[in-house]
Amino acid sequence: MELLPFQKRFIRAVESSRYDTVALSGPRGLGKTFIAGHILARCMTPGDPLHQPGKEYILGAASLEQARLTYAYVRQALEPLGEYRWIDSATRLGATHVASNTKLRAISSNAKSSFGLVGVPIVVIDEPGALEIVGGQMLADSLMTAQGKPGSALKLILIGTLAPMATGPGHWWYDLIDRGTAGKTYVDSFRGDPELWDDPKECRRVNPLMKVSREFRAKLKAEVADAQGDTRLRARWLSYRFNSPAGDESTMLLTVDDWQQVISRPVAERVGKPIVGVDLGAGRAFHAAVAVWKSGRVEAVAVCPGVPSVADQEKRDRVPSGTYSELVASGALQIAHGWRVQPVRQLVDAITENWGTPSSIVCDRFREKDLHDASKGIPIEARVTQYSESSFDIRALRKFCRDGPFSCETGSRGLVAAGLSVATVKNDDAGNSRLIKGKNNTARDDIPAAWLLAAGTYDRAMNKPKRGAMFHGAA
Repeated sequence: MELLPFQKRFIRAVESSRYDTVALSGPRGLGKTFIAGHILARCMTPGDPLHQPGKEYILGAASLEQARLTYAYVRQALEPLGEYRWIDSATRLGATHVASNTKLRAISSNAKSSFGLVGVPIVVIDEPGALEIVGGQMLADSLMTAQGKPGSALKLILIGTLAPMATGPGHWWYDLIDRGTAGKTYVDSFRGDPELWDDPKECRRVNPLMKVSREFRAKLKAEVADAQGDTRLRARWLSYRFNSPAGDESTMLLTVDDWQQVISRPVAERVGKPIVGVDLGAGRAFHAAVAVWKSGRVEAVAVCPGVPSVADQEKRDRVPSGTYSELVASGALQIAHGWRVQPVRQLVDAITENWGTPSSIVCDRFREKDLHDASKGIPIEARVTQYSESSFDIRALRKFCRDGPFSCETGSRGLVAAGLSVATVKNDDAGNSRLIKGKNNTARDDIPAAWLLAAGTYDRAMNKPKRGAMFHGAA
């Protein structure tokens, strides 16, 4: 297959000694798996500039089944030459060029299999955005830290879409692509403008194979027509055909567009005393509090355990390395040093120190006693979070984010965004919705849960002026 101009450009970056990390991000149908296979086939071909006799090359993916797709391209290109031994079983994929003893090995999302890569010239990762599904953050960390070791000249080649996991800032793959080419890292990215999602010219720019395949053009044209009448299909189109992750709008607590509206507004002033929603985590989760002022200003704070360490909590929760550490540095996340279960009193202290005495603290009724014991006399409003109550809160949050006046204070944005990245809702047949808490009390779930409680109470207070004493001292 003849390479297209953008593919040739990417290969030149792979060949260049200027870069130790080379990344390509684009939508499905860009020929990314073919490019990965083409590069590895060249690595295994004696006489090619990418070939180093006797070395081992690595193909990495979320699973061996994913790696098998790229492996098939390599085998198709090289097997007819009759110079290779092939390993293709349920648990192993590999190849050896017999004369030069040059090897190819496939690994999946297991950090243990990526240790000790000294002397490996090139690692090709297919669909990096999918690695986190099965613990690939550890794989990504171990590969990147293998670069720069004494005796290692490892070149890391990353090829894939931003979907399904790299939906926004904070995910290592999204951030790498978003930074673009810099220093020793080369990035080639095909991402569409969501505002032009159904524009033919923009679609052709993001999907260059449309120029050479009539069938592909017809397929995308039909998908656009379907997406015009279905927001869920539009979200899928943005993620997989425009490489602009949007998620499924039917299950997202907030869409990317709604959150962009919140952070694009000027941050409102504090007016009066805030309503504070609180969600107390269990097990490994955070204690979280979100304050909402009458002006629509939103701030957030959370407390995490001190044992295990923050770095170990990041690994346990499978979040990008540095996520919690950055939140601690920003002041939005506090550590309960020496505590395996953080005390409720520390969260209450953080609330009063940051925001003064709130009008009230709103919490789930099952944790009311815990808050009363530590509340310093602050009024506590206990809520029953059934479907009907949750649906009201979700509608309120979406309304105030989309149409105003919610605006988020800069220092709180990282903490809130981390929570929104994992916040999903479940819908019943009657059209009601509720927030779905993650497995194992995932830490970041608690921030959106607290925000929902505050948003619902804010809506009730604003729509009942005579009872609006929630906002005591309002100007």
